[in-house]
Amino acid sequence: MAETLRAVLNELATIAPDWVRRIALPDWYKRYGQRIEDNRLPEATEKREAYAQIVGADGYYLLDCLEQSDMAVDWQSLPTVMALKATWNCYYERKVDPQSGEQSVRWKTKQELKRAGERIESPYDLEARYRSRVDTAWTGYMVHLSETYDDDECHLITHVVTTPATIHEIDCTEAIHQALINKELAPQEHFVDSAYVDAQLLVSSPKQEITLVGPTRANCSWQSKNNDAFDLSQFQVDWQHQQAICPQGKRSTSWVESVDHTGSPYIKVRFHPQDCTNCPVRSQCTKVKPGGMRSLKLMPQAEHEALTTARADQTTEEWQQRYKRRAGIEGTISQSVRAFGLRQTRYRGLAKTHLQNLAIAAAMNIDRLVNWLNGVPRAKTRISRFAALAEA
Repeated sequence: MAETLRAVLNELATIAPDWVRRIALPDWYKRYGQRIEDNRLPEATEKREAYAQIVGADGYYLLDCLEQSDMAVDWQSLPTVMALKATWNCYYERKVDPQSGEQSVRWKTKQELKRAGERIESPYDLEARYRSRVDTAWTGYMVHLSETYDDDECHLITHVVTTPATIHEIDCTEAIHQALINKELAPQEHFVDSAYVDAQLLVSSPKQEITLVGPTRANCSWQSKNNDAFDLSQFQVDWQHQQAICPQGKRSTSWVESVDHTGSPYIKVRFHPQDCTNCPVRSQCTKVKPGGMRSLKLMPQAEHEALTTARADQTTEEWQQRYKRRAGIEGTISQSVRAFGLRQTRYRGLAKTHLQNLAIAAAMNIDRLVNWLNGVPRAKTRISRFAALAEA
């Protein structure tokens, strides 16, 4: 928040210094005179919230001054001012007392904030977004690389996609397939990691004449983590009669089709409470209170069967050996990061960042082509001499 306000003041001081000097509050020069991360911010929660409210009030005061100004410049189109408006609208709420006319600024709670994809994270790059994944967090973008994997040919990058960091990988798979088709570079098999695979894609990819090969995400229910419990895979589904059959042979009594919050269709299946109450293995099936019953959430038939088949296939040794082909892309990512600086964008904005990523991919292809023409073999994964003893 404070850095956004500082960025606005710096830009306005460049184009209208006299105006800024007239409206600037005395404390601003100390508060916003240098980058905010160079200051010592309050550590106590109450003091941090008080600091945030001061910054919020300063931002609203500056916006009010701009609205009343007669500057000749088009200040409303300045990127930093646009960032200030959007950021304050996201994180602050201003209220006016109808009787006294006094204004108060409130810092919004986390539950009131917009989704991460709608929040501006930096006044210097309005398209950059915040993302956390496992133990890594960053502000910026995501890059998706596709490459060939023929054993006897030069491995070349065939497609590059750059998206805001909040765009999930699974939302890119179909677009990548279509882009490769448009360039007449569609693969017969597309090896991806689990983030690029879901049931809908397992159904739609064959329609594009592409076989999607990648581990599906695991079933996260407590039953799937207990060897003695009954997870979804142990229920039979009678699609013709719209019933599910539990491991004890009981048939469901309710079958309701609906859509979730994302708009995806699903089927809610319920069993009769009496069947569940009297079941001798109830504790292995459900944790609902006595009198309750087991329920299942099924995908549409085509997606359910595709996901079930994929989960069964990926447990086989044949599938594991086949999937090893994807290991090459990890080396490509490592090369792009360590040798070509892929994770540090030199520019601001999605378009320029994507152009940089395209240039990196082109440079890597040239490097690989030269090595391939000169007969230089691809480097293998480095293994320490001690670790190699375990394989001897």
